[in-house]
Amino acid sequence: MAREGTARDRRLDTVRSLAIIMVLVIHSAAAGLAGRAPGTADWWGALLWGAAARPAVPLFFLCSGALMNDPGRDVSVRRLFSRYLLRLLAALAAWGVFYELFRMFTLRGSAPLGTLLRGAAENLFYGNTYYHLYYFYFVFALYLTLPLTRLAARFASDGEQRYILAVWFLAGGLLRFFKHFWPISQMQSSLLYFVLPAAAICPGLGLLGWYMRCHPPRSWAEGLGLFAGGFAVTFLGTWGRSVEAGALDQFYLDGFGLFVLVMAAGVFRLCQWAASRWTRLPKAVGFLSAASFCVYLVHPFFQYLAVPDRFLALPVYWSVPLQAALLLGLSLLTYLGLRRVPVVSRWLI
Repeated sequence: MAREGTARDRRLDTVRSLAIIMVLVIHSAAAGLAGRAPGTADWWGALLWGAAARPAVPLFFLCSGALMNDPGRDVSVRRLFSRYLLRLLAALAAWGVFYELFRMFTLRGSAPLGTLLRGAAENLFYGNTYYHLYYFYFVFALYLTLPLTRLAARFASDGEQRYILAVWFLAGGLLRFFKHFWPISQMQSSLLYFVLPAAAICPGLGLLGWYMRCHPPRSWAEGLGLFAGGFAVTFLGTWGRSVEAGALDQFYLDGFGLFVLVMAAGVFRLCQWAASRWTRLPKAVGFLSAASFCVYLVHPFFQYLAVPDRFLALPVYWSVPLQAALLLGLSLLTYLGLRRVPVVSRWLI
């Protein structure tokens, strides 16, 4: 999501634009999923929106990897630390402080000021930042491993890249999912040593993004099939487990879960296919892509001000896109203002 450079790729711009809309839809549907009884009509509607938009974050990593693993891009170790990682650290620090001050404001009166300040300082020190800033830590994982994935992108043959991606998918997708089911769940630590944590999935997504960028889809059917299959399992699996538990079960909604990753690959393929048929990138798509990082960073502030619970009184099928559109409009207006501030534009959005 973070701005990697000035070069434009209409296929990646299309993916980023759709991904940031998906983020807003996920957060707009969250109150409906958590606040309604599983199996009710409104809960089904919230799940429909939330499940369809779930590939948002993996899509950003596919885009970043497709750009940053390009052998033609200058990403020396020195440049990696002096530009890309330094910018991420600056943005994380600034937005972390902003949201801690914002959190103190929302908690005003609940504790003495000294207690709130101490809590904010501890949150910043331990990295317990506002909920959506977790994204930074996964970007760090992607960037810190770029010297390795770029070697694969530059020197490995197509067959070798497919082998690397297959091993990554086995450890970070299949085993990570099936470790919760028999018989792998009974294997204790023997096979589970091979299961990748979420942070290790990000470099693999980056390399996958580069591979798919180099190998465009032949038709729309590939992307649609991946998305439809992943969505069906995500939707029906969440519905079944939630109804059984009597409360929302987010196992299938894991942002790095197996079928969410499959959905992300499908959306990426569909965007590649669609954008390759455009003679010119629509201005709205390019603008939204450029603003996506800022929109991601500022929209929780506006969502709090909009009081998401108010939307629970409306039919969920159109209250979710209505709330998402409101957050998008306010966030884009903020981007128009912040991008005029040189230091903010260069380092923080």
